[in-house]
Amino acid sequence: MKQGLLRLLVLRKLGYKGSRAARKRILFNLVLITLVVGALVFAQIFVVSMSKGIADKYALLGNGHLQVHEDSTRDLPEKDGVLDVQLVSQSYALIYSPEGNKMVRLKGVEDGYFNELRTSQITLMDGIPKESTTLEQVLLSTTLADELQVGIGDRVALMLVGDDGIRPQFCVVGNLYDSGYRELDANLAFCDYNLIHRLFKGSEETYHELLVTQERIEPLKQEYQDDGFMVTSWDEENFTIATNLNTSRQAVLGVMVAVAMLCGYFISELSRELVEDDKHQIAMLTLLGARHSLIRSVYFYTVMMVTILSMIGGTLLGIVMSSNLSPLLSAVADRSIPSLSYYLLDFSVVYPLGDILVIVLVLLLVSVVSVQFSLRRVKRIEPLSCTHFD
Repeated sequence: MKQGLLRLLVLRKLGYKGSRAARKRILFNLVLITLVVGALVFAQIFVVSMSKGIADKYALLGNGHLQVHEDSTRDLPEKDGVLDVQLVSQSYALIYSPEGNKMVRLKGVEDGYFNELRTSQITLMDGIPKESTTLEQVLLSTTLADELQVGIGDRVALMLVGDDGIRPQFCVVGNLYDSGYRELDANLAFCDYNLIHRLFKGSEETYHELLVTQERIEPLKQEYQDDGFMVTSWDEENFTIATNLNTSRQAVLGVMVAVAMLCGYFISELSRELVEDDKHQIAMLTLLGARHSLIRSVYFYTVMMVTILSMIGGTLLGIVMSSNLSPLLSAVADRSIPSLSYYLLDFSVVYPLGDILVIVLVLLLVSVVSVQFSLRRVKRIEPLSCTHFD
């Protein structure tokens, strides 16, 4: 009997066989909370996806997932999870053009370095053939080329600082690339591995660059260390970048949780409004012998059903919105908005289920606590308040 009455009252409060005003109030709050949750989920997916996209750029183009710092003549043992191994050398150089100069990280790579894994992260232009010039070729980013005001086929000078002093080297811009992330592109240039080895005569840094599957980064690092190799990961080589990305992700998650808590307080306001509007009906139920616990349960389950439905709908809305990020970001990138040039607008969508779960659980917990606190006013409604006097 009690359960049947509770279900009937909850359904009426939700608008089922109730008044149009009750349905409109519930629908308005349902839509509003759904939009808020959808925005929170979308924002977290966007930030996490962008952070991972930036990390992938640095891992695939900058240093690889793992770096084995050993004699280049020493063969590396084959291991499961290793996708690609490249011998790389690097140093720093000043690059000059008639219109400007820039300090860059010059990376020497062998043929085959830009395989399918790496070309998936960049856009390569149509370069000039190697046999078309006797000068050494360099691969610059479009960002760096714009700063130096050079294009494919133009000549530049490299000022190389070695143990025996400063040596100039004239080169030609053989091709241009664009990774989509300006911060990386502005400081990274590529050339032939033998060029750096010949110019620096062993003073350059040489290492094996490994691309591995994501879940095997730490196990493979430990395995190589156990084999006596000196190994570092991309986040150790780019500690500041990795720390900033992780901090940004945690900070945004903290903001999303704070907004979820505010949304939970708003949900408690819904229960307060429902109780305030139904004071006379509550007083009448009390006179008829209804317990306060039953009345509180009616409003609690009503608000919680609205909240749960809104969270489910908002989560699905955020996922659907994020699944359409690629065309949206492409449209934004095509507009070449200067204020967005320092952000990565080309990345794969990642769904951080753990972060989404934290946001949803915080919202649910705060809602439960705040609604229970708000419903204490039911006890303060006097039975005589159901009496109307003209």
